[in-house]
Amino acid sequence: MTFVLTRVDYASVGVTARGTTRIFPATEPKVPQRFAVADQDGVLYIFGLKRGEFQVLFKSLPGAPVNRLVLGGTVSAPKDKIFLAQGNTVTGYTKKGKLFLEFDTSLLDTITAMYVLGSDLAACARDVYHRYRDCKDADSYLAGEKLYDVVLLPVGSVVAVLACGDCAIRVLYGTRSPAVLRLPSVPTTLTPYREAELDSTDRVLVGTMDGKVGLLMLDSDKSLRVSWILNRASSEVTSMDTFELQDGVDLIVGRQDGTVDVYTLPEDEDVEPMLRFHYNAGESISTVVGGFVGSGEYSELLVTTYSGKVFGLTTKPAGLIEAAGGEGNVARLREEIQQLEAELKKEFPSSMGLGNQDSLAPVVMSVNHRLTLNKEGASYLFTVELDRSIDNVLIQSDTPIELLDVEGNNAVMSLSTCDPNEGNFVLATYRCQDNTNRLEIKLRSIEGQPGTLQVYITSQIQPKCCRRILVPICALSLHARLHVDDKESIVGGPFNELRLTGSFSMAEMHAWLALALPDVPERPSVREEETEASMIYTSTFIGTVLKCRYKKSSATFLSENISTIIILRDLLTKEATKRKIKLDVFCDVAEASVSRVLELVMPRLKEVSELTEKIKILDALETWEMKSNPSELCSEYQELVRCESELREKMLMNSNALQRLHAAVTDLYVDWERAKNSRRISSKQAALKLQGALDLMDATMLLGAFTITDSSMAPTVSVPALLQ
Repeated sequence: MTFVLTRVDYASVGVTARGTTRIFPATEPKVPQRFAVADQDGVLYIFGLKRGEFQVLFKSLPGAPVNRLVLGGTVSAPKDKIFLAQGNTVTGYTKKGKLFLEFDTSLLDTITAMYVLGSDLAACARDVYHRYRDCKDADSYLAGEKLYDVVLLPVGSVVAVLACGDCAIRVLYGTRSPAVLRLPSVPTTLTPYREAELDSTDRVLVGTMDGKVGLLMLDSDKSLRVSWILNRASSEVTSMDTFELQDGVDLIVGRQDGTVDVYTLPEDEDVEPMLRFHYNAGESISTVVGGFVGSGEYSELLVTTYSGKVFGLTTKPAGLIEAAGGEGNVARLREEIQQLEAELKKEFPSSMGLGNQDSLAPVVMSVNHRLTLNKEGASYLFTVELDRSIDNVLIQSDTPIELLDVEGNNAVMSLSTCDPNEGNFVLATYRCQDNTNRLEIKLRSIEGQPGTLQVYITSQIQPKCCRRILVPICALSLHARLHVDDKESIVGGPFNELRLTGSFSMAEMHAWLALALPDVPERPSVREEETEASMIYTSTFIGTVLKCRYKKSSATFLSENISTIIILRDLLTKEATKRKIKLDVFCDVAEASVSRVLELVMPRLKEVSELTEKIKILDALETWEMKSNPSELCSEYQELVRCESELREKMLMNSNALQRLHAAVTDLYVDWERAKNSRRISSKQAALKLQGALDLMDATMLLGAFTITDSSMAPTVSVPALLQ
């Protein structure tokens, strides 16, 4: 059953981080609840209704940016104490705004996740978890992976649930080794299941980076299991809550793309929730929580966005909202507008026509950006968001990249001519429409050609203000990291092998791999009582596997794709040369590895080729105006016309896939000749030799081209198997 929610705007604060808005527990039935918001200016606001008007009840002085706000209190009493994470310090306020705690956690990095349960406080900074009891050290854990969120459950002593960057949920109980639950994606948000203002002691909601939402159950042995999970791919989950909006408990989900979804939770925990409300705020959601804010009789969702907009989605009918607004509310709104205009003139004098101010005065512009790998499309999605309207976004790349269309992107892109000899391969400008705070740019890189993407952003309010973002593009950028417990269980092969020995440390090799591969963890992934780190990656485009094992003074890399081995060898030897470290490099080529790669490529090549032919037929039918009467066509063409939208959407996702597959096979031949026969040939020569077999899509002919030596090739250049 769906329902209608009406938006009611409450306030506007500074830029907000995730999880920085909380509603205080209700003091009595049918009384509006107060709530607290903290922003990146370090200001804490407490809002509530007073004498029938919505007012700021408390406002602190500016300070360090607030990265997390949680409520706490004694275990048996309502949570009415405010705890703020600012840098590595935790400050506490009462619900009336009185400061009662300033606690230096002594963590080296900024606190990004925090939870308070009674006298226990859990804080996460990068890959370190620390728990304090009464502001004294209780226990800690070094995860080795980025920690996104933490929840404490009052089971026995205290159970800590950690959302880790290696697609895992870790459960800590005392000094025992953590129980690990693997998920299909990286968990970014954890929230206790809430019902009737009480947090569950054995149920935790989890949201992932690719938009999945699930319910986790804590068993008696202190391990977690998945009760249900919504496997719909969507934008990253940034906030969750459970609340009874109407006729039962609902699941509330806020996402990075600005959407707010409400799902009905069935009584049977094994039944998947159903979507009953959807809303898009136009910018990423920092926090969404359910409560009674504008009225004690009508439930609503309280939403805070990245730029600091605070509004409600209420069950109160729109007619009652309009009737409740009188001249007093209109006067109050006019007063707020005047205050906002005064603040705008103070912050941006030149944009308001005041020319006496220094035009070179620096203006702080908050930018939220992220680059995420799309495994299905073997591409990247770059998201940039401002706390104000975007004017232009300029893209400059010193390595070849392909800019792709994004559905729903209303920005106008224009490409400029650039000279690759000057280090400019791509120069593009995105001109945004009015009131655009968020922009998505889809791009695809070429493996083996690392570089740097520079992004310049200007704002419509202050055109003279510009921010630059540097985005590194890895050498093996289209490889995705696999997260499994037993990495040796990953099948594959036959493998080409690269072995390196030299006077390097494990940490040094780990830093070099971070230049070659995406999603490399903060520290080497070393299990207890082991001296060797290991990682596994898979190519999102071809499907080959890369296994990395390294320790002090030695490293081994295995892959079916010889191109992956050559790219990795070139980068690692280059980095060692920079630091004047002597390396012994051994490369063993597996004869059957080529047939394995072709076995993976050929089905995809045939699929894309058939799809391309179908699109050509549809284009021809449209040119000849024959689609208007499908009954006159043969059954094959009728089926194409019927599935046209699906085929064109599929083609859009596989743009230039045929050329990319041809290029991958060509590069494979070039690298094969270099590694196997110790000679260098150009890509043009390889393409000419393979063209016939690729056009016919004949795997036997392709394999023959790799095994038969062509004496007409360019003169060979010796590449020794042992490099010093």
